[in-house]
Amino acid sequence: MSNWVKRGAGGICFVLMMVAPGLGREQALPKRDHLTEKEVALVREYQELDLRVEVFLRAAQRRLLVLTNPQAVQKKKEEELWGPLPTGSQLELLRDYLRILEELEEKLDDALNLDPRNPLLKKALKKAKEGAASHLPELRSIAPRLAGRPEQKALALAVEEAERVAAASF
Repeated sequence: MSNWVKRGAGGICFVLMMVAPGLGREQALPKRDHLTEKEVALVREYQELDLRVEVFLRAAQRRLLVLTNPQAVQKKKEEELWGPLPTGSQLELLRDYLRILEELEEKLDDALNLDPRNPLLKKALKKAKEGAASHLPELRSIAPRLAGRPEQKALALAVEEAERVAAASF
């Protein structure tokens, strides 16, 4: 092959890499918010640690509700406060659940690092542990309804995270 052909092919490859950087690779999943707008507003509103933990736990529970009963409806008053029930595929809802618990853990860790003697810390941790423990039976009941391997893996990660929060201690 002549040098001209080699240089031309190299140049074409370079241009393709610049124009279409994602070709030939798995495209990243679009970023999805794990909390709804109303849930984010509630997290911002409730600055006290124990109340914020309750918001995260309720947000996680709402994903479980939709996963266990896709036709679930909520009372009008609840919808006014929390917004519509979350939507998405089983995989998306399980990933959202996991991210919510991870964020809950981060908030607890931040509070512990900021002030380990915070009187609300013990109360918040107790709520987190009890809430995560109460989610475990529901999470495990979802397994037979999951079709694919990605969903099963997401469920396993969600169960693992709920178990970690339920067993947390200081």
